[in-house]
Amino acid sequence: MNPIRWVRFESIAALNPLLDDALLVVDPQAWFAARSWLTANPRSLIRAESLDEGVLDTMTTADDAWRGVRRVIGLGGGTAIDTAKYLAWRKGLPLILAPSALTVDAPFTDSAAVRRAGRIHYLGRVFPEAIYIDVALIQTAPAHLNRGGVGDLLSIHTALYDWKRAHERIGEPYDDPIARQSASILQRLGDQAADIYAVNKAGVRLLTELFCEEVELCSRAGSSRPEEGSEHHLLYTLEYQTGRTYLHGAAVTLCALLAAYLQGNAPDALRALADACGVEYRAVLHEAGEEALIAALVSARDYALEEQLPYTFLMEKPITPEKAHEALQWVRS
Repeated sequence: MNPIRWVRFESIAALNPLLDDALLVVDPQAWFAARSWLTANPRSLIRAESLDEGVLDTMTTADDAWRGVRRVIGLGGGTAIDTAKYLAWRKGLPLILAPSALTVDAPFTDSAAVRRAGRIHYLGRVFPEAIYIDVALIQTAPAHLNRGGVGDLLSIHTALYDWKRAHERIGEPYDDPIARQSASILQRLGDQAADIYAVNKAGVRLLTELFCEEVELCSRAGSSRPEEGSEHHLLYTLEYQTGRTYLHGAAVTLCALLAAYLQGNAPDALRALADACGVEYRAVLHEAGEEALIAALVSARDYALEEQLPYTFLMEKPITPEKAHEALQWVRS
């Protein structure tokens, strides 16, 4: 099912008549930016600050916040969107989403990314009544946030390699037409990289449409194989070991580049595409630090096996510290 069916390319001002009986989940910066358009006040307001399952469950039991609430509206980046999805799923209420920046594909997926003891799990299944893509609102966010959103598309490059490898090594079902269509997303991304970099109207629409297509392909495949593989598993390992979360798009781009290098899978072409889109992945390299990244690369195989994640090249043999250092040096070059 393609989530483009719920997308409305229009102003979030259309939400004003719906706020009276809504629980609005926001991040503070998005709420500040949106006040130019949202002149009405919501029934209840919750700040999204953590995707820890315990924190989210506490929100579901705050009776005062839910009194008179008939729908959940999520406004903001990935944390606000996933929080809104989780709450709507747990409370069985209608959901509306309004991303303030296209930093991840979360507005278009049907589950919420939730942390249990520091490890990512995807929970629930919820479909929104509408997803408002307000170009003017999205353009108020720092440009690097929207440029970095392509990380959940660049990951296709390494994910398809892992999927094909799983088919060849352990006989996992592989859908060649879906894989080819998923790969074509990267071609279209490259064709309009200048629009992504500019964060103009065409770039916002393209990113929205490609996210929706990627999500539909995963739905058709019955798994996240067309988009998620070793690069995401590496990021999960890094965040678990450091106890920190990183800007998802830029971080998954960095991990995709490291994975592509270690796969021997056209890493230079992937880096050129990431650079053309303006992804600031090197900032994550400096933020995390070489020691943490090497530790994550070395132990990503163990993490994937412990979590019973799908087969990727990581599971074939451990990455040595020397090879991890080599990959990091290549990214820096």
